[in-house]
Amino acid sequence: MQSTLRISDEVYRAAKAQAAVEGETLTRFIEQSLRERIARFAAGTASNEMRERDRLMEAMLPRSAYFRIGRKPSREEARE
Repeated sequence: MQSTLRISDEVYRAAKAQAAVEGETLTRFIEQSLRERIARFAAGTASNEMRERDRLMEAMLPRSAYFRIGRKPSREEARE
């Protein structure tokens, strides 16, 4: 696919120079850079979602400690 991008002259020259150093075309360099950034974002998003889930579970834990699984507790057990 072909697209037109507007990039500052400074960024263009730096990217072209880095691509040359790495022996790649500018197109390949930009494509690989975008892939890496997208992968980092995807990994960060998953990581953020896991941290948020853990935070919510920790917040709910004290409240859920009052619930027991199994038989209904006796009055004596409920007062403990």
